[in-house]
Amino acid sequence: MVAHPHPGERSVIRTVLDTGERIRVVALTGDAGEAVALADRMRPTVTLLDDRITAPEGTDLVRALARRSPVIALTAATEHRTISTMLRAPFKGCLVYGHHEPADLLGAVRAVAAGLGWLSPVAVAAVAWALRESARPQA
Repeated sequence: MVAHPHPGERSVIRTVLDTGERIRVVALTGDAGEAVALADRMRPTVTLLDDRITAPEGTDLVRALARRSPVIALTAATEHRTISTMLRAPFKGCLVYGHHEPADLLGAVRAVAAGLGWLSPVAVAAVAWALRESARPQA
């Protein structure tokens, strides 16, 4: 399932996913509430969630979706602190726009469907940064 706020970008993601063997897009949406309802009904193997989709006040969209399907974050964020904060949510993967190729999107979906995780290089750098920060002695 693809949950993305922009129809044109949803279409591009679907086109890339449709090129992958044994990958089928079962639902597309740009709305948080509809994403949860579709995930309930369709039980997708993997959900791609753009971080610009906003949940209604008081709703934790990522956790709601993660109870129904492993979730891969799609983000334009490149700042280490932003990405490391985002990865504290129950995402199984993170792809940063402009820092991955179509093959990476297919690889991420396959890896997460197989029970693994997937991070684009910018997300890996953010995780490494967060680990170094947490290992620093407190003054």
